[in-house]
Amino acid sequence: MKKSLLISTIILLSITSNQGQTNITTTTPPESKKKVQVAILFDTSNSMDGLIDQAKSRIWSIVNEISNLKYNDEIPEIEIGLYHYGNDKLPMTKNYIEQILPLTSDLDLISEKLFGLKTNGGSEFCGAVIQESLNELNWSNDTNNLKMIYIAGNESFNQGPINYKEVCANASSKNIFINTIYCG
Repeated sequence: MKKSLLISTIILLSITSNQGQTNITTTTPPESKKKVQVAILFDTSNSMDGLIDQAKSRIWSIVNEISNLKYNDEIPEIEIGLYHYGNDKLPMTKNYIEQILPLTSDLDLISEKLFGLKTNGGSEFCGAVIQESLNELNWSNDTNNLKMIYIAGNESFNQGPINYKEVCANASSKNIFINTIYCG
């Protein structure tokens, strides 16, 4: 269990004794900082040649917008994970998918990895990459946190061995919103 989740579920007890009487007071620790968690799933197949730079810029502008969000006048903790898919340099056994970064708050590292992506090949399995991000990333269980997936590509969503409709329903059941960015 993550430390922040553990802290939010602990109840502190204060026991005081006053002339033979024992008083028990319970207090709940302050609520942990809200989070915005985002998985970026990026098509790096050859069909993205000529589109990839514009798509990277669009994704980065979304990251900048997210980093300026506020919740009750407070800036939430931002965590972003990055995957690329559809690249023939990636193992076929993994459906041509690779996690580049787990959820992290390091925007400089996210920028470096995002703008370093290159195209090669082409088997774009959207359902598989969504499923992998749902299974691998350390998504918060707090329903008050905002959790989103941005999937950017230019091919049909119904390719590959995993039904995207089932995977999207699974994401919805976990309160994870899926946003598509069609590059074309």
